[in-house]
Amino acid sequence: MPDTPTSVSAREPVLRVENLTTTLFLKDGPLRATEGVSFSVYPGETLGIVGESGCGKSMTALSVMRLLPRGLGRITGGSVTIAGVGDLTRLSDRQMRRVRGNDVSMIFQEPMTSLNPVFRVGYQIGEAFRTHTKVTRAEARRMSIEMLDMVGIPSPEERHDSFPHQLSGGMRQRAMIAMALACRPKADNRAGRDHSGAGAEADRPAKAGNRHLCRADHA
Repeated sequence: MPDTPTSVSAREPVLRVENLTTTLFLKDGPLRATEGVSFSVYPGETLGIVGESGCGKSMTALSVMRLLPRGLGRITGGSVTIAGVGDLTRLSDRQMRRVRGNDVSMIFQEPMTSLNPVFRVGYQIGEAFRTHTKVTRAEARRMSIEMLDMVGIPSPEERHDSFPHQLSGGMRQRAMIAMALACRPKADNRAGRDHSGAGAEADRPAKAGNRHLCRADHA
């Protein structure tokens, strides 16, 4: 069961990963995708994990989010602790669904594989508000438009009602950032930022959004 929620101080890490080991159970036998990974992230801090392709960066992020392929991957050692929540490796699937998007979120590398093509962008951002907070549909729409504006998307009211294919690649990435930061998570993962200069460009609105949303975490 998760620990009793507590306030987060600047001296306490919002995310603490200790000796994380993730195993993929393949036809040819088990394969350790990560082994003994440890790091901490404090309020207002950005931590970069770098390494060659295939070294386990994305698997580490997916393990933190508990989004490993069902029946194929499993955390087999270590802990992932979110301040005020507890060890995520001990939560049930139902409990973890309440944590994702609310306490920890992930910005995926390719938004077209993460955004649902049949739903409008604003509706998908608003889903985070509707799931984790008690707001009306009208309030969720207003808050979604504010998030689109915060990450630098021009004409946010118009873009709110657009489908993913109607946005440019950069706008889709910003929409993903807006979705990830919507409920002020204590920690967010940004996958695949080391492969191109586009990653650094997309990180700018995320950092701006974090500065705006997470100021209270330093109190």
